[in-house]
Amino acid sequence: MTLSAGVTVLLAQFCLPIDLASLSTRFKADGIVVLRGFVALERVNQIRKVAMDAVAQRIPPFELEAELGYPGAPTSTADIGGGTIRRLRNMAGRDPIFAEWAGDLELLTIISSLLDTPQITLTQVHHNSLMSKQPSFSSDTRWHRDVRYWCFSRPELVSAWLALGDETTENGGLGFVPGSHQVDFPSDAYDKNEFLMADHPKAASWVAQAQFPSLAAGDVVLFDARTFHAASRNRTAHTKYSLVYSYHASSNTPIADTRSSSQAGWVFELARTTATA
Repeated sequence: MTLSAGVTVLLAQFCLPIDLASLSTRFKADGIVVLRGFVALERVNQIRKVAMDAVAQRIPPFELEAELGYPGAPTSTADIGGGTIRRLRNMAGRDPIFAEWAGDLELLTIISSLLDTPQITLTQVHHNSLMSKQPSFSSDTRWHRDVRYWCFSRPELVSAWLALGDETTENGGLGFVPGSHQVDFPSDAYDKNEFLMADHPKAASWVAQAQFPSLAAGDVVLFDARTFHAASRNRTAHTKYSLVYSYHASSNTPIADTRSSSQAGWVFELARTTATA
């Protein structure tokens, strides 16, 4: 499938058991797929509890909304809400329950298929986060592709976004532009912070295709690091929690002397398979 501006594409959704060939085909075309009910609710609830406890205890390292200053965030850490946590970092190493999800065999089998290699690495530097979108002081994240901020030999990385509860446009659920991982926009389509300007003539028709999937606890979104995505602030009364990890082929090494190379990743090796996951 070849996508072009102005053609609306519905996001591909898969339920267990998953046909890896079909999923890989759609991922290659769209740069995003949704896995419905991929993680059992009992396991999700266990992960969510440990995650919520970590946020409540304010265990570092973490990132504050005020530190980034995106639209809707407090203007400084001294303001009301200035201590609002946006994300906890280094999640895989915080607790065995997070490490177990990072190394989940079913998840890694799919990612191995998408990256077309049995040797994959979980980056410890990028994502590896619990996203904590809290009411009142959360912010808008404008259109961007992660690979613009990451430095690897090749741009092929896959992120796995696990919903730990319901995600909608009301509480700041992610939106994606299918097929945008295949598009190169001119440099003047980005603002000074490397966000894509949605009203730029070259970008507007693509952004108009954006899809905002509603997610339930246990759903997983896999997306290419080149796929444009964005999210609004949380307009509900309840915090939204999501766990996100990013993986790359072990042969796709981070560029020396960049943030991407500042910490060694976790390496996994899987047997090649064509079976369903």
